[in-house]
Amino acid sequence: MNDRRWLLAAPLLLLGLGLGAQRFLLPDDAPPPPESTPTPDARASNAPAPAPTPGAVRIPAAANGHRTWVLGSQFVYDLDARQQLSFAQQGARAGETLTIHFQGELTMAVVGGQGDRLDTQVQVRTARFDFQSDGQDALDANARERVLGHLQQPFYVTYTRQGAALLTHFEREVDPLTQNLLRSLVAATQFVKPLTGQTAWEAQELDVTGQYVADYQPAPGERRYTRRKLRYLRMASPTGLRPLEAGMHITVDATTDFGLGEEGWPATVHSREHVAVESGPDLPTALADSEVRLTRSDVRRVPALIGSLDLRRQHLGSSTLATQVYAAQDPKAELRRLVAGAKLTDLVGALRALPPGTASSGEATSQLMNRLRALFTLEPDKALAVPELLRGEKDRNVYSSLIGSLSAASTPEALSALSQVMTDGQQGLRTRVDAAAGLGMAPQPTQEGIAALREMAQSPETDVRSTATLALGNAARNLEEQKSPDADNLLRELAQSVAAASTPEARALRLRALGNTASPEVLAVIQDALRDTSPIVREAAIEALRLIPGATADQLLAMRMVDDPAPEVRRAAIFATSFRALPGFLPVFERALRTDAVDAVRNDVVRLLGERVTQLSGAADLLAWAGHNDPNGDIRHTALAYLAPRLPTTPQGP
Repeated sequence: MNDRRWLLAAPLLLLGLGLGAQRFLLPDDAPPPPESTPTPDARASNAPAPAPTPGAVRIPAAANGHRTWVLGSQFVYDLDARQQLSFAQQGARAGETLTIHFQGELTMAVVGGQGDRLDTQVQVRTARFDFQSDGQDALDANARERVLGHLQQPFYVTYTRQGAALLTHFEREVDPLTQNLLRSLVAATQFVKPLTGQTAWEAQELDVTGQYVADYQPAPGERRYTRRKLRYLRMASPTGLRPLEAGMHITVDATTDFGLGEEGWPATVHSREHVAVESGPDLPTALADSEVRLTRSDVRRVPALIGSLDLRRQHLGSSTLATQVYAAQDPKAELRRLVAGAKLTDLVGALRALPPGTASSGEATSQLMNRLRALFTLEPDKALAVPELLRGEKDRNVYSSLIGSLSAASTPEALSALSQVMTDGQQGLRTRVDAAAGLGMAPQPTQEGIAALREMAQSPETDVRSTATLALGNAARNLEEQKSPDADNLLRELAQSVAAASTPEARALRLRALGNTASPEVLAVIQDALRDTSPIVREAAIEALRLIPGATADQLLAMRMVDDPAPEVRRAAIFATSFRALPGFLPVFERALRTDAVDAVRNDVVRLLGERVTQLSGAADLLAWAGHNDPNGDIRHTALAYLAPRLPTTPQGP
């Protein structure tokens, strides 16, 4: 039979679904969604240590109009999207109409990349979700739960530095309907800047219909543009782009208005689109209408997400934006392509041959780590040779890259190798510390790995002991993500260890490990620690709140920011708020600026507000006040520098 299903593709829902799409894309025996949607800070990271370092991300203004990409930065948007699909035979009234409408929040975090390719993690959280057929609810309770579970799973998008979306990476269990829905959302909101400084330009872009030519024109207002789709050049198919066949006609009326932030990222997006795909006299015309609105609400710092695509890659299916998704891909095909027949000794030898400290060697290291991870996933036994290879290894790039690749592979053999490295006294100290961090970051912890971390948490070597303790907190978080029954036991063990600590320093370390779990279950232990007479303990307790969800954590941070007698605790509270939604903290920031007697505390507030001044309403007013009234001249200068060139013409009084 001549298979022409792919010809029915068009933007948004034109996925070859036909009518009653939910019935065959979401079968009764489909895997259930996760019981809860993981928050961005609960994803795995390839950072060298489980705990993040203080300081908010600085997003510089765009250079020459090009977008600024800062690892660990997350852009948060209010989202409203409506998409409609119908099919009609020529000359006949349109048949059944499918409509999807969802509202909520969309986040996009920069998590990695190399060269011209930048990786982001994207997640949608829905406050409203409607799936209707001719105005009636088209999903039963079970199907609705499955769709929502898949819709809210984090996924990844690879962009060019100019902003063109190239590849999407989804968890393999996410159904085709949801994948194409989210891919359409990505396509509708991409903004592609030319390499040259043109004020108007054309760009070739991808969406789920295919490859098209877009025209960009400046619009009234600062950093505002309008994009119009002019014509399609090639068509999407399950195997990628294909030429438009004879007899096929695509009619498109698509306009998107963009407002950009100073750093070149979209601040507002409003997309309206109508597409009609006529595939031939024997096939129905596919009609798609959509409207998408994004409004930026915040910019956050999420260092725990850096490297998360590399750590999750073995669990993901990747495809170009213009590849239609009908079925799960071979999970090993991409791994085999990456390995390309190389042996472990070949890849390690290539690592050792890299010149140190150059940009090109950094890119090459990332590529080799990805290949090593693929090798350890395809051939798990190869990981067992790593401990012997690392003995006597002095090159930090070599041993850290091997350890990071084992952690990313997260097979039982890989984690066994990490355990051996960490507990082997013949290994170098830094190698053992890195192995402990790698065990904590492993997405799929094993009992062997956790037992080794417990052992090393009692080590007389300070660096090994500290890293292993912190890694236990990360392991508990990852066990919870895996819905492991061992998660509760480890969480309980960590909580009990806080009370059992014999010194303030030991208690502080265990509190930080508890904070790495990101579990609301530990809030009572942290609250108790905030009553400790030792500032060291209270500082650690405040830092541990940074990832704990809920209003209670916000209230504790606000109270300690202004009322704790120790300035190091107040500074820790400012640092912890950089991981959270900031608008609710503006009154307490103002109080700290006006009343705190310690310069370092006020300076921390100024820097946090300055780094969010373009996204946080009210930040500029507080900076202006500090710029004219702070008793420290350096702080006044810093505050005003963040406001330039928007300085007020008259000083603001107290």
